[in-house]
Amino acid sequence: MKSLMKIYVKYIAAALTTILAFILLQLVILGVVTAKIYGSGNNYGKYSIAQAYDKLSAADESGADGQTEAAAYLDEIGASFAMLLDQGGGPLWKWQVPEHLNHTYTVSEVASFSRWYLDDYPVSVWGGDKGLLVVGYPRGSVWNYYIHQDMKDFEGFLTFLSLSFIFTILAAVLVILVSGYRYYRKMKVMTDGIGCLASGDSVSLPESGTMKDLAGALNRTSDRLARQRRQLERRDEARTEWISGVSHDIRTPLSLVMVGYADMIESQPETEPEVRKKAALIRKQSLRIRDLIEDLNLASKLEYNMQPLRLNPISLAAILRRVAADLLNTIERPQDYPFSIEISQEFEEYTMEGDEQLLFRAFRNILGNSVRHNEGGCSLDINASLEHNGPVIRFYDSGIGIPREVCRYLNEGHKPEGDVHIMGLRIVKQITEAHGGKLTVKSEGHEIVVRF
Repeated sequence: MKSLMKIYVKYIAAALTTILAFILLQLVILGVVTAKIYGSGNNYGKYSIAQAYDKLSAADESGADGQTEAAAYLDEIGASFAMLLDQGGGPLWKWQVPEHLNHTYTVSEVASFSRWYLDDYPVSVWGGDKGLLVVGYPRGSVWNYYIHQDMKDFEGFLTFLSLSFIFTILAAVLVILVSGYRYYRKMKVMTDGIGCLASGDSVSLPESGTMKDLAGALNRTSDRLARQRRQLERRDEARTEWISGVSHDIRTPLSLVMVGYADMIESQPETEPEVRKKAALIRKQSLRIRDLIEDLNLASKLEYNMQPLRLNPISLAAILRRVAADLLNTIERPQDYPFSIEISQEFEEYTMEGDEQLLFRAFRNILGNSVRHNEGGCSLDINASLEHNGPVIRFYDSGIGIPREVCRYLNEGHKPEGDVHIMGLRIVKQITEAHGGKLTVKSEGHEIVVRF
């Protein structure tokens, strides 16, 4: 969901950036056009006429030089004709004035020049001490206009223009937000589908709209993963059933022949000491093989979630006492394995939902692993307490410690290399994690910590 929101925010940011860039571009274009119109030396502007008037004003008494320069300048700017009128409307100077035009004008006619047209010729005027300069341009070349507008109306126009601009921006933002939200909803369907695929659920998305191709790809991927998942499940079931069958086939003759017969030979009075010793060894090793087969069968079921948990309210303290009693009653030379167990009062009162038999098996495997790998003896210690409202059980032995490769597997999940037996501790890890707990190894392999 966070990634989807990031996409949505980036979309909005990009849209707003586009709008701002568009507005900036419009302002730049407006500025360039305005500068072009009002600052590029318009040939028909009043400042051009003013320059022509200045040239005439700078003429000597004969006016020959100034008039020539003024005429040349007027021709350069594209004027058709020009004339300088005195206060009475009479001509002081003329340049290319058409024959059909009057050469003398009344005050009212001069005033009409303020409308900027003379017989359909666009004209511009400029006045001073020397008289009134009238410059005409080709017909149809210039649109001269004069506007008389109330200032309040102009201010109202500016207000309307500003509000229109703001409304346009708000409308654009609203359109972007709405389209972005629609895009967000479409993408949410896709991301939800991807999340379902990641969690192992099937996906069936509607294949329509702009996300049609992506939805179709996700649906096909879901179908393919579902088929693969069913194949894996069938394979795992077959593997588990095969292991279970082989375990049963081996366990039955092993119990009848090796364990039963070896126990019978060992218990007969007439059996020679050497034979009795070998029969005891056969019985012991046969029991170990039987335990390994059971471990293999259980590990396989736990690996593929085929071992159902029989959850009931249980006391971990009671299970630990059963484990301790079973160990002391079954191991040989208990004097070589001094044992201690310490359980806090809070731990005694603590109960949780769990499978009592599986947890008994896990704790028993930990102690059995310490005894099996330390034939010369070692001390065994159990400490159980509550930490952060959760049960913590520490198993410690003073023996050779768990190999480093096995510790890496238990702590980090790395499979050990070489011929390393991990079946017993693997089951402990699987049972712990099946109950939502975590197993770690500390003190260079001398301490196993189980947290729930």
